Amino acid sequence: MKDLGGLIRYVQWRVDEKRRELGQAQRNADACRQALVDLEAELKREQVAARASFEAGQGYANYAKLYLRRRELTEAAIREADAVVERIREELSGLFLELKQAEITQANREKAEAQRLAKIEQTELDEIGITRFSRAKKAEGTGEGRG
Repeated sequence: MKDLGGLIRYVQWRVDEKRRELGQAQRNADACRQALVDLEAELKREQVAARASFEAGQGYANYAKLYLRRRELTEAAIREADAVVERIREELSGLFLELKQAEITQANREKAEAQRLAKIEQTELDEIGITRFSRAKKAEGTGEGRG
């Protein structure tokens, strides 16, 4: 029976790598969300400045157009980052399944091997018992004949 230890270690390594990749993707998605929060805060500051000064109010229309474009790009980045996180999660789920299958197969093989060895041991013990019983019967039979 072939040992699956090497396969299990390889799949576990792939799981670990995918977990690291997922962590990085989640940090990236979080950074995109934070960029959107920062952009909203910037908008509020610009609105306050535009209300406070006539000159700043004149430039606010241009800022608003730029803001809308930046917001659109940031939201697209968030959607993309979320899609990457979801894809990695699916891959990780598949790897977990592969790992679990290999571990279960290995456990079943080990159990079958243990049962096989126990059966061999029991057969040997049975043979020893039969041999002893036969010798005891022979010894008993030869002892009776003398007396």
